[in-house]
Amino acid sequence: MNTIKQNQKSFIKSKILSDQIKISLDEYIKENNKNNSNVEIGNSFCEWILYNIFELREDEVLEAIEVSGRFDNGIDAVFEYNNEICVMQGKYNNSHQIDAMIRFLEDCQRLSTEPPITDRSIVKEMCMKIRQAHENSEPINCFYITNNEFSDWEYTQLRTAIKRINDSYKNLNFNFFDHKEIQNQIEIKKGLLPKEFRDKVFTLPIEKNFEDFGTIVTMVKIKNFAEFVNKGGNTLFHSNIRNYLKGTKINKGIKRTLKEELNNFWFYNNGVTIVCDEYSVMKGLASITAPQIVNGCQTAKTLADHFKKMTPNEIRALDQEGYLLVKIIRSKRSAEESAKKELRDNITRYTNSQNAVRGLDFYALDAFQRELKNFFSQLGYYYEIQRGSFITETISSQKSYKGHECYNYLLDSVKGSKKFVLPAKEIIQSFTAGLKLMPNIAYGRANDLTPLGDKWEKIINEQTKELPIEHFLFPYLVLNFAKSELNYKNGSTDFRKNAGFLFVTTYYLFIMKFYNQISNKNYENPTDIDIKFYKVLFSNQKLNKSILKQTHKVLLTLFRDSAIVEEVGDNLRGFLQNKIHKQRIWNILETKIDQTIEDIEFEDFYNEFLTIIKRIN
Repeated sequence: MNTIKQNQKSFIKSKILSDQIKISLDEYIKENNKNNSNVEIGNSFCEWILYNIFELREDEVLEAIEVSGRFDNGIDAVFEYNNEICVMQGKYNNSHQIDAMIRFLEDCQRLSTEPPITDRSIVKEMCMKIRQAHENSEPINCFYITNNEFSDWEYTQLRTAIKRINDSYKNLNFNFFDHKEIQNQIEIKKGLLPKEFRDKVFTLPIEKNFEDFGTIVTMVKIKNFAEFVNKGGNTLFHSNIRNYLKGTKINKGIKRTLKEELNNFWFYNNGVTIVCDEYSVMKGLASITAPQIVNGCQTAKTLADHFKKMTPNEIRALDQEGYLLVKIIRSKRSAEESAKKELRDNITRYTNSQNAVRGLDFYALDAFQRELKNFFSQLGYYYEIQRGSFITETISSQKSYKGHECYNYLLDSVKGSKKFVLPAKEIIQSFTAGLKLMPNIAYGRANDLTPLGDKWEKIINEQTKELPIEHFLFPYLVLNFAKSELNYKNGSTDFRKNAGFLFVTTYYLFIMKFYNQISNKNYENPTDIDIKFYKVLFSNQKLNKSILKQTHKVLLTLFRDSAIVEEVGDNLRGFLQNKIHKQRIWNILETKIDQTIEDIEFEDFYNEFLTIIKRIN
């Protein structure tokens, strides 16, 4: 009876999540489809997938879908995910057909060996990356994704077609996602492992061991562990969301030890930690249900790669026997999936020493990010550390986020249930542009703003963590207003298409300069100004909107300046990434701000600003 109830409960939860995914997708398409065209609908579907399944940043999404359009050769997006190149074709509603699936197979094969048929440079550039990956025998992950559900007949036709792909295309990895698989990917964000892996049992021969606290600590022969990893594949590393960093010094050291000092591996290496749902041991063989390697990812991958390249005869001919320390931890039998995920995350976070726990997607493991999530929740916002996680919240939970009544005017044009959702990566980018005055880093080097990035410790440090939560909220709200009200977003035909983060920087520079002028200060950083001032300013809708419009005026005059026109040329992206921070350009920007301040109809503006300053002192 309990099993029946559990199955019923699981079915209801699955149906609710399925409906929530459909609602989220419909809202996104409706909000971004102004002309009700099939092309716009298809593009919006692809964007939703890139955001919520692959968790790309906005700039990454825009870059990925740039290939789509006229003469795109059957691909809607090209991007990198986990250091591997990915090709995607999205088919929404009636555009999905079995013929489209088969054609996608053929297009991916063709583009891996032949130049595309096109006159568009971006298509040629992206397809060159595909061919280079094929020539280097690197994986090419090809995704066909639709919101429909595949029929059994379609699966049969697909399997037959894939079998016809000859060995020369063996590095093409084909993935076909329908609505059920989209739901599976979203469920993973709730803590569930991939569906096909949740109850899978793997065996691992073990040597000397002891067991306590629901944990086995054991010696394992390196060759046996390498075989275990090669059989399990990437599913073993699903919870260890850090990318495998192929070129690190640590990996090179592991390889050297394997080749030269196999017997000493036991002494030189800290070992591997596995978390699983269940384990049992019989006659030196551990049976492990749903194992996840949460510490020692680099060790495990390097061992697997090393032995994968060896022939059986070479392995048998080894004159040394290396050993590895392995710790196998069992989750509580009664634990919910979210609790299991928390255990895996915490062990990953606290035990990793190799290559440090840093990486693009390690926002989810960063303690400060979790603190931000709690703080934002108190203000009425959902801080989305993992893209797509908001979809997994119940409808009542989603509706409970109402933002802050004093600041919601900055989100008036945002529609749908995600109005008060703050994406973590964009929050950090906006903070970097506004409070750190680094628009070039926020726009052009966003990967540096991750725990693995070169700028992370400069941006997120102990001093940063002491800042008021509003310093992370306000820059994002400014960016959102610029996009929704002033058209600083994709689709704009002028500088605004790429200048959203520069807008945020200019806004804060404008405020700081005006503040210094009125109060006779010499502040150099926006954070020097008391947070009380910003709170009052952002609560003053009329004054703040006026400043936002003046900020737009500054940038209009900047990009009409002959010196800037010459610097930009036909490469706006390059200008914003590589030139805007140079002293000569920065001086021009500051001059434009000064001139705009001088031209303001001064009295009312000045008096309101001065009133706020007096109010907080």
